Amino acid sequence: MGAVSTNDDETRAALAARYGLPPDAATRRRRRVLLAALALLAVAAFVVLAVVSTDEPVRADEAALTVVDDSAVEVSLLVHREPGTEAECTVLALNSRFAQVGVARVPVPASDERSTLVTTRVATTEPAVGARVQECHATR
Repeated sequence: MGAVSTNDDETRAALAARYGLPPDAATRRRRRVLLAALALLAVAAFVVLAVVSTDEPVRADEAALTVVDDSAVEVSLLVHREPGTEAECTVLALNSRFAQVGVARVPVPASDERSTLVTTRVATTEPAVGARVQECHATR
């Protein structure tokens, strides 16, 4: 059997019948503008989320961990908030697999200072090797 040859017009027509016509220049330009607008919207949304999520009225940093024994740890945390604001923080004690083995709610009294160092004892169900502050919020 011999090879069948077709010209370019027949090939284009066959491809257009099967897949549709390729987009014209105006359609491609509209797509690019739409994609650029969506990208700008995504960047703006990210910036807004970043600003909103870092605008926390109370936040805390873990400062130190002391293992008391297999059933308790002492956790020191530095709590940052507006002066005169009372707060409460939830501290989790973690084992070597980062599983929660203890929890404590820590009241933070109002102070004239923006940052206050607070130490609390967290009872644990097994030996803890770490701790983290789950959340802090203003109580008044």
